[in-house]
Amino acid sequence: MNIAKKRIVWLTFAIIFVFVGIASRIFWLQVVHGSWYEDRAGDQQEVTSIIEADRGEVIVHEKDGLVPIATTKRGWLFVVDPRYIEDAEGLYKKLDALEFLEIDKDAFITKATKADDPYEIIQHRVPHNIKRAIEEWDEAGVLFFEENWRFYPAGDFASHSIGFVGASGKGQYGLEHYYNGELLGRDGEFVGEKTLGGEILRLGSGFISAEEDGTNIVLTIDAGVQSYLEGVLERVENTYSATSAGGIIINPKTGRILALAATPSYNPNSYGDIDNLAIFKNPLIENLYEMGSVIKPLTMAAGLDSGAITPETTYVDRGRLELNNAVIENYDGKARGRVDMQEILSQSLNTGTVFIMEQMGKETFRKYFKNYALAEVTGIDLPNEAVGNLDNLESTRDIEYATASFGQGISMTPIELARALSAVANGGKLIEPYIVEELQYSQGGSLPRKISIPRRVLKEETSKTVTRMLVEVVDTKLGGGPGKGNIPGYSVAAKTGTAQIAGRGGYTDEFMHTFFGYGPAYDPEFLVVFFLEKPRGVRYASETLTEPFRDMMKHLFSYFEILPDRPHELRVSNND
Repeated sequence: MNIAKKRIVWLTFAIIFVFVGIASRIFWLQVVHGSWYEDRAGDQQEVTSIIEADRGEVIVHEKDGLVPIATTKRGWLFVVDPRYIEDAEGLYKKLDALEFLEIDKDAFITKATKADDPYEIIQHRVPHNIKRAIEEWDEAGVLFFEENWRFYPAGDFASHSIGFVGASGKGQYGLEHYYNGELLGRDGEFVGEKTLGGEILRLGSGFISAEEDGTNIVLTIDAGVQSYLEGVLERVENTYSATSAGGIIINPKTGRILALAATPSYNPNSYGDIDNLAIFKNPLIENLYEMGSVIKPLTMAAGLDSGAITPETTYVDRGRLELNNAVIENYDGKARGRVDMQEILSQSLNTGTVFIMEQMGKETFRKYFKNYALAEVTGIDLPNEAVGNLDNLESTRDIEYATASFGQGISMTPIELARALSAVANGGKLIEPYIVEELQYSQGGSLPRKISIPRRVLKEETSKTVTRMLVEVVDTKLGGGPGKGNIPGYSVAAKTGTAQIAGRGGYTDEFMHTFFGYGPAYDPEFLVVFFLEKPRGVRYASETLTEPFRDMMKHLFSYFEILPDRPHELRVSNND
């Protein structure tokens, strides 16, 4: 075999060897390990991204419709890549001129000059117009990423009811917490394929699952009433340098809450600035107080309803009495002699409510106060509701029942008090307070609140009788004399309360002022409960809360265009 033939043979063997090697490699890659490489290729090309669902809105009423007070706002996260920043100081000057930066110069320079650092956050929540202005500079190393955040357009409006969304994305306090699951919604997923040029194309429909935005929550709160209430509370707290103040406006016939507010309040947009976490609590729902003489109408109603007394019943008021080695006095220590039941409310006589309790007997008295549900949660749709304390009514001592008859030694939340007093106003029924009237689903449809059937705790006639007595209080005594507390053209029922605040080992020399009233008295649309904690320089609630209550009721009658139920008073006033 000559050399040429040998070369052809070796070349043929070489070609066959290479071909077999290639075929073996292809077999190895495509058959033996084909699925592994296919998965890796898919991982490199396929892109799965999360489509963030919008959190549901919290919505309140206003005269012209509905308005959101908690919503989602969209903007941009501003980031720099220090590896590409050539002139950090010059960039800062340009950014500072836009007047949006929350970071100072030194901090910015430190972030923008970090060696081998590809990602430094400069600022969250950058608005669209600022992003556009910066992008026009075409600066290397400047990046933006879309972000959403919870926004409260009315600032501290109804903040104790709303709460806020924390950094984790979960609701904290208020409705944001109570309805977090409904508000949250469900994120979606999108699958795409990345081309060599970086473009993302859909695969099939493109969606693994579509996002589902959260449920909107429509409140019973009216913006006009809430704003006015907040203004009233802020003024009275400042006037008397009080520790706190609070108020509830409720329809006593239905339980619908028109306003719920407390001071001091906070702005949920900047909750991180609050050092005292106690400010986040809603004192109207979470705090227990001894309410004082606003309890006296409940004692009067129980006495009348049980038949232990009538409006014409009299007793001899000696100004003080002694029970179980303890002395109980009227607020001024003075005796009135023989008086009827009206004077117990008109002059707020502690000895008088003790007399009523004694006529009823401890067992009957305890039964009525438990029926008022003063030691039961109302079930209002707000978190951390506290339950009132009537433990003193389990005692065998007379003194515990005596003090309870005028609102000391027992404690409750303001919302529990509002529920119990609504039974005096509405004909004797115990309603269920509520602040959410409807859930609106993002996929369509809604769920209105189911109104519970109230249970009767007083006879209707009892309610009417106590109402007449409380109207008499307003017409003749409230605020220090005739005309000081009444509203011309309208019948209004009301009662003040001043209670010593309990401390370690007894009562302190600080006071809790309370006030409740409703109107128009014989067909009430509104019941108001106020409290003022530790006011300075003044002793009695009649001095601090009569005028705020009067202002609030006048606003409600005007705002909702309630017709006068005493029009003759307006004619007399005009003739004068």
